[in-house]
Amino acid sequence: MDYKSPRKYSHGRNFGVARQQDFAADIVTRRPYLPYDNGMKKGPNKLSRNLVWTSKEYKSPEGNKPRKNAANGLTNPQVLGTGSNQPRKNVAYGPRSVCKYWKDGNCKRGEQCQFLHSWSCFSGLVMVAGLEGHKKEIKGIGLPQGSDKLFSVSSDGALRIWDCNSGQCVHSINLQAEAGSLISEGPWVFLGLPNAVKAFNVQTSKDLHLEGVVGQVHAMTVANGMLFAGTSCGSILVWKATDSDESDPFKYLTALEGHHSGEVTCFVVGGQLLYSGSVDRTIKVWDLNTLQCIMTLKQHTGTVTSLLCWDKCLISSSLDGTIKVWACSENGSLKVVQTRKQEQSVHALCGMHDAEAKPIIFCSYQNGTVGIFDLPSFQERGKMFSTHTIGTLTIGPQGLLFSGDKSGNLRVWSLAAGTKV
Repeated sequence: MDYKSPRKYSHGRNFGVARQQDFAADIVTRRPYLPYDNGMKKGPNKLSRNLVWTSKEYKSPEGNKPRKNAANGLTNPQVLGTGSNQPRKNVAYGPRSVCKYWKDGNCKRGEQCQFLHSWSCFSGLVMVAGLEGHKKEIKGIGLPQGSDKLFSVSSDGALRIWDCNSGQCVHSINLQAEAGSLISEGPWVFLGLPNAVKAFNVQTSKDLHLEGVVGQVHAMTVANGMLFAGTSCGSILVWKATDSDESDPFKYLTALEGHHSGEVTCFVVGGQLLYSGSVDRTIKVWDLNTLQCIMTLKQHTGTVTSLLCWDKCLISSSLDGTIKVWACSENGSLKVVQTRKQEQSVHALCGMHDAEAKPIIFCSYQNGTVGIFDLPSFQERGKMFSTHTIGTLTIGPQGLLFSGDKSGNLRVWSLAAGTKV
């Protein structure tokens, strides 16, 4: 298995993006931006735009109460320690959880409170905006190339479009159906619905309905000039981007059947391989050149919730409360080389570089906490907090991270913090 082969779009439209990159870039499960690309030159991100979301922390103008509008103020982050599962001793790590009174806006202890008055405790990570409007679980977040608009979709049936300069919702579209997923790739936004995939180009305003879908679409990804959509019935539908027909830029190619006995929940691409996770507790490995399943991984005992790739490893999370690290054995098969058992189910994984260009992984848990760890050591660096389980984590440009939880809270985080690498 050649993990170092670059991902490239060999045929078709390339979705508006031409890429040649190291496999390490594939750590990000939804990839409009590539913070793990070791080949990227340091300096301004060519994909970046002038966004209002900076390293200023999102605070309340009324004291302890978390604010609900634009960013204001700057605070010095805490110094964090490391450890295997616990903070290192003799290092100022901070409280283990958010003050419940502070969350309600009525903590009277102020700086004397033993609990955290912040939504994160990680050096350099601040929440810079809270975008309110969704009423149910966030299913997908995307910031397409060439746009200053953030797209989000929820199981409340609403597609919301947010202005990155004002932080305001500028459009709310009633989809008249429960959305299952949303991703962006290049200038395209793809929306997964029951029995449908919608595609919208922010540069040309082309709006398409992709045919061939049966069932709710819960996961999507793009690789080798193809769009993959995982459905509730366990099939993976494939469309090919074409140059031949401007009126129909995506041609239905095939359906990958007979693999999952439950809904497809997540994807990640590594080299010339596609990995898919499912409610049936398996991970399937697909050859992107032949579209054939070449391997089935069966070590999880619960729904596989998230997948990402780092270096030469596959990392998976599950409702069984484990995070597993897979590596290639001598015979070419993938085997588990590390299992991290958590006290609760794991719902999402995400990876990026910190301010010192070191790789870190975000792991979202059932109780609304997101653990932040170093790679490859998995030493704990800090935490993010939410009032509900965070099921969606998406990387943006300029050190931005977007999170969406089960209650509809959409938050914008910055890891830049003004720190020079």
